[in-house]
Amino acid sequence: MRTKLFYLFLGILGLATVTGCSDDDSTPTPSAPEKCVQALKAKYPDASDVKWEKSGIYYVADFKKLNKTEEAEAWFTPEGVWSMTETDYGKNLFLLPTSVNDAFNKTEYAGSTIDDINFYEYPDTTKDFYLIEVERTGTSDMGLYFKTDGTLIKTAPDSGIAITPETVI
Repeated sequence: MRTKLFYLFLGILGLATVTGCSDDDSTPTPSAPEKCVQALKAKYPDASDVKWEKSGIYYVADFKKLNKTEEAEAWFTPEGVWSMTETDYGKNLFLLPTSVNDAFNKTEYAGSTIDDINFYEYPDTTKDFYLIEVERTGTSDMGLYFKTDGTLIKTAPDSGIAITPETVI
C-alpha cells in the first residue's frame, strides 16, 4: 500500500511540475498585416530589430532607428495607415532641438533629474511634441510637454498612462 501511495505521489508531483512550468511570458510576437509591414519599410527604411505587437486596434512596430541608439514605436492601423511614432531619447537633452532644450532649461524643473525624454510625431505635424519626465525628491514625478518650437504646452504629474494615437495633450 505504501508503495502505491509513493508512486501516486510521485506521479502527481511530476504532473504538477510539468504543468507548473508553462512559459506564459513567451507568447509569440503577432505578425502584422503586410500593409503595416510595407508602411513601416516606407516610413523607416533603415529600421532594424523590428518586433510587432498589437495594442487595441493598432499594430505597433518596436524598432531601432538608423543610428541604432534610439528606440522607437510606430503605430499603424490594420490598413497600414501610420498614426504615430514615439521615439525614446533616454535622458539626453542634447539630442533635442535647441529650442526645446533651451525652453526646458528656463523652467522651474531645469535642476530636476531627467527620468526620460520622448518625442511623439503624428501625420498632422502640428500635434508633434516632446515629453520630458522629471523627478524631484519629495514631490511627484512631472511631465513637461513641449511643442517642437520649444513652446511649453503644459506640465502635469506623471500618470504612468501610455500615450497612444488617441491621447489628447
